[in-house]
Amino acid sequence: MIKIVGGSLLVIAIIVLAYGYWFGKNHGSLYVMVMDVSDREHPKDIRSVELSFLDSSGNVLAQAAGTEESGAIFVSLPKVYSCRELEQHATLPQGEDDWARCFERQSRWLTTWVRNVKSVDIHSSSCTIRRMPISVSEHGDTWWLWWVPLRHIGGKPYTFFSFTITFDGRSCA
Repeated sequence: MIKIVGGSLLVIAIIVLAYGYWFGKNHGSLYVMVMDVSDREHPKDIRSVELSFLDSSGNVLAQAAGTEESGAIFVSLPKVYSCRELEQHATLPQGEDDWARCFERQSRWLTTWVRNVKSVDIHSSSCTIRRMPISVSEHGDTWWLWWVPLRHIGGKPYTFFSFTITFDGRSCA
């Protein structure tokens, strides 16, 4: 009887850890930062910007935008994965559920293209740069240390993707 209980607990633990691993590999979040480093001592955070992420053939994989008001850069296209509008209404009960569904959809989609980004087109009020080479930084969650499939204890693990885009504003077109 003890062997059956112990074996069952071991199988359950393996299934939970395997699910956490799978979820972390197939769901992600994205952080994008754009900096004008023309003044090396005082780099400027560019918030009002439009970005097109391109693969090695120059195909647009996704677009992102930022505004001065929000202070954040968010996915803007394809529209089905853009959660910005829903995020602004997330304080309402129904809005919170809509945003959660959109984020779930976006988090699965991110892992399908973000690793293929090789360059970016940048457009801000004072600058346009085409096909600037970039690379993604990827960090897996430490899911195996604390992963518990309960919302208020740890939550589900995600892979964190980030782009830090720096350019010299003096060389803009």
